Amino acid sequence: MYRRKRLAVGTCASFLVVAIVGLVVLSSGTAYATAMATADGSGFTVTADEIRSDEFLLYPSVGEDTEGTTPVAVVEQRGVEIDGMVLSGEKSIPMVDGSMEISFAADETVTADEQYIKLTDLQAEEATFNGQVVNAQASDNPEKQFQQTAGENADPEDGYLTDISGDSPGMVQKDVEMDAVYLASNEITLPGLEVDVEYHPDG
Repeated sequence: MYRRKRLAVGTCASFLVVAIVGLVVLSSGTAYATAMATADGSGFTVTADEIRSDEFLLYPSVGEDTEGTTPVAVVEQRGVEIDGMVLSGEKSIPMVDGSMEISFAADETVTADEQYIKLTDLQAEEATFNGQVVNAQASDNPEKQFQQTAGENADPEDGYLTDISGDSPGMVQKDVEMDAVYLASNEITLPGLEVDVEYHPDG
């Protein structure tokens, strides 16, 4: 019985790791994190020493986690560089008691052409925005009623004393921890990818 249980755990872990790595490699990073959902439905976590993007746009929307619909903040960014990235998530194992924590990390700078992220929480020790614009406006589209931009896509109204430039990087965040439910990249490079799987028998 013990051997069969260990075999089942190993088989589930192997299939899940293969699926995740397959998403990373075969899809060139597109939606590479969406397969990770935690046991409590909160999504997955991304930590990084530093995140930089040439262009940055943030606005409210809705997303989906394992519990259903949830309010999110959407971040769209271009020209992304991430130092010290670790993406992790915990998932229950079908037909086996316990859960499995999966993480993958890159040992060099991760680069992405364009990214689309639905996040539920974002914390950073320090954040810098170049050419920042926060705009609350009337619109029939809720996603356009509040927007924050930075970088080359900043489009401020005419100003007289303030010189708002759109130089890059538009956004720099240091010591970042992000809880997200969806992440998609147009094209992403993960140098020195390392996948780690830990089994927690007590859930």
